[in-house]
Amino acid sequence: MKNLLTGVCNNITQHIDKILLWKNSFESVVDNGEVVLIAYNPSPNDIEVLKQNNITYHGIKENSSETVNNMRLLPMSEFLKDNFNNYSKVLYTDVFDVAFTKDPFQKLDTDNYDIFVAGEGIVHNSEPWNMDVMAKCFPQYVQAIKQYEIFCSGVIAGKPLELSRWLKAMNDICLTSKKGHDIEDQAAMNILIMQNVYYDKESSNTNTFIERFKIKYFNLKDNWAIHLATGGPTQFFEPWGFKNSILKRYGIVPNWKDYDIVHQFNRIPEIHKEIIKRYE
Repeated sequence: MKNLLTGVCNNITQHIDKILLWKNSFESVVDNGEVVLIAYNPSPNDIEVLKQNNITYHGIKENSSETVNNMRLLPMSEFLKDNFNNYSKVLYTDVFDVAFTKDPFQKLDTDNYDIFVAGEGIVHNSEPWNMDVMAKCFPQYVQAIKQYEIFCSGVIAGKPLELSRWLKAMNDICLTSKKGHDIEDQAAMNILIMQNVYYDKESSNTNTFIERFKIKYFNLKDNWAIHLATGGPTQFFEPWGFKNSILKRYGIVPNWKDYDIVHQFNRIPEIHKEIIKRYE
């Protein structure tokens, strides 16, 4: 069976160059892969553009007032549940700011893990944006999550059915949000990670803990995925202490060229320019 790359986006005609970079970079490094774009409320012109560019798509119609980041979880979960027999492994990512330099499926050990996520190299308490979202949407978790490393919801992989369950669980957490911010999915995923191991009160063994999902937590030394908003030389990398935090935690200063997946490359102009040049 093939390995699947998928993601959800809207405004397709406007962003076709970004979609093609995502697709073309993937196809340049993956031999046994398939790309399926989940098209959110596509217009007739969007559909024509997808066909002209040979992009396989699955259209969804939604009337939600939520941002794409939040509403995409359940439709993607349902798509994977309906198609899980067609794929061996699935990589679900943001579309407009993800590119590939190596085959990202090579490091996915699905014999031992269900879900694969990539850390940003810093803890929540060191990154203002993530803490702001948590405080506005899920204030009850702010204190508990401060010292947990941030894992980015823009790149998630897994077995198809397990990834479907994972996204559904993220959506369930989003439904409890206080709606203080328009992007909730990353906070929801980090809450899910924090709560993944729980105590089984019904067990006769007082030390019985259960994992809802077998998760592989890739870190920056694994060279699987880099999220450049925190792991790359943006204007915040040194002034906000990200560089020192990553050095202290992992003993490295990351170089994007070492990673299979490069996320948020468009936040650093020189890297953005080099990636576009690779796949134009």
